[in-house]
Amino acid sequence: MFRTWLLLLGLIVSVAGQPMAACHSITLTGELQAGDHFEKVIGGELVFGLEPERLGRDGELHGWRISLAPLHEPDRDYIYPVNPPLRFNGLQILGPSYGDDTKTSLAHPHEMRFLLDRADYDRISPLLTNALWPYSAAHPDKADDEYIGALKILAVGQLKVTVLAYDADPVNGSIRRINFQAEFTTPGNFKLDQALKPKPAACPIFSD
Repeated sequence: MFRTWLLLLGLIVSVAGQPMAACHSITLTGELQAGDHFEKVIGGELVFGLEPERLGRDGELHGWRISLAPLHEPDRDYIYPVNPPLRFNGLQILGPSYGDDTKTSLAHPHEMRFLLDRADYDRISPLLTNALWPYSAAHPDKADDEYIGALKILAVGQLKVTVLAYDADPVNGSIRRINFQAEFTTPGNFKLDQALKPKPAACPIFSD
């Protein structure tokens, strides 16, 4: 009886102290040549893409932009609104940008939050606009705090894009080929595509 009571107490404490539901994850891999496009629905009608991008001052260099958007609303970027800094941020770019050369950009995983649904996108969009242009906000002095406050309470997933191998022009850094891995971790109630074989995962802890 005593052991049973301890077990029940342990379960109660465990549930009470668990801040987040269990998460799950999927992993995608691929190889792209310069100019190639990658696109895959990960679940919830969200489409992950690597869009070929012309980089460099004159657009002479090859690279890719990381995107995640609803299937029928490709212009809604579910990554950018929840990944400060909001200016001069090369997080979504694989290739030279904002002072990073190709080697620097591809040498580390690109880890980022992403939104899970349209309601949260609509909720943070006006706060994002106010943070970018506070002089146009109703309360300019509160624009930054309201945006940062929203980041702390929105349910988000985590995306980690890692370039496993690449070939680039040794002179200007234009990327000729990449082998990449993209790992998505989401709350358990987000419906990842079962064909991608989701597996249990630790929920990410974000530091602001």
